Amino acid sequence: MKFPLGQEIYKRTPVYLINLKELISWFRLERFNGVLVEEVSNVNTQVLVYDGIIPKAFTERNGEILVEDSNAIEIFVNDYLARNGFLSLFSYDKELIPPLLILYFSTPNIFREESYLFIPERLIEDSKKENSISHILIENSEDKVHFLFYDGKFKGYYSEKDGIIKEDISFLSELFNKSDSFISFYQISCGEFHKLNIPSLKFSFIEEEITKWVEKLLEYVNFIMRYYESHGMYIENTNKILDGLNILGSSLVGLDNKFIIKKEIMGSYEEVEGEIVEVIRRINRELSDLWGEEFVHQKYIQGYKKFIEEYKNDKKIIELLDRINPENIEF
Repeated sequence: MKFPLGQEIYKRTPVYLINLKELISWFRLERFNGVLVEEVSNVNTQVLVYDGIIPKAFTERNGEILVEDSNAIEIFVNDYLARNGFLSLFSYDKELIPPLLILYFSTPNIFREESYLFIPERLIEDSKKENSISHILIENSEDKVHFLFYDGKFKGYYSEKDGIIKEDISFLSELFNKSDSFISFYQISCGEFHKLNIPSLKFSFIEEEITKWVEKLLEYVNFIMRYYESHGMYIENTNKILDGLNILGSSLVGLDNKFIIKKEIMGSYEEVEGEIVEVIRRINRELSDLWGEEFVHQKYIQGYKKFIEEYKNDKKIIELLDRINPENIEF
């Protein structure tokens, strides 16, 4: 295992029992931290999830890496769609992941040097410095063992043979005594970690579909704004409508009485849908102060019906609009 196993949520569940689209949305909604593993025969794909996004993925066979990152995700999705194999999901303490990531996205302080050249106690002492993130990797002919530190605290170690997280730091000294051991050491400050260029990998068209749903909802909001405008009803400051919204507040910008996506919307569909509902409520409340609640409610119903009429053949958007129909929008 390239990544540790963590706390088991489910193990070797047939893929046809898991709704991957809902699982990805849940990752984002819960800001999940852990690893998702797909097993097909002797090939497994490991997908690391950090705060709801996917920074790293590997596909390997018998310990040999076949592909990684987007190519690994593609294999995962293809096998999932073919209903092949099993899925396992393990959760992590969030602080376990930064020391995992610096192995792939930072420059090593020491790289594959013979272990006898170093004193293990000194490396441990260096790793326990406050405000530092450290990763000690010991390799030999039999295994690779990873020791992880976050903010100077030892978070455990794991062997790639079994992936089980253990807490006996004295095992590091035992590995140093093996004649064929090599050491790599990575360390950066906590502040430097947040400046690393860590990617956000996508589950191909499955996540693209979620993005399209969000775009459809936004299309509806802008339609309602234009409908209000056609009746002389304007929002003076559209950006104020976004104040305090966790996702849309940083992802959208108000311009010319409409909302435009300025950067990728990072959140689950459920989160974004909830914020879209809140945007509509805020628009209607602001207009109600000037035009009266009864009049605005009437115009919202008319605008909603007009949009439904224009998109009546789009089954997906009709389904998406259920929560924002006039009956479910409170002023």
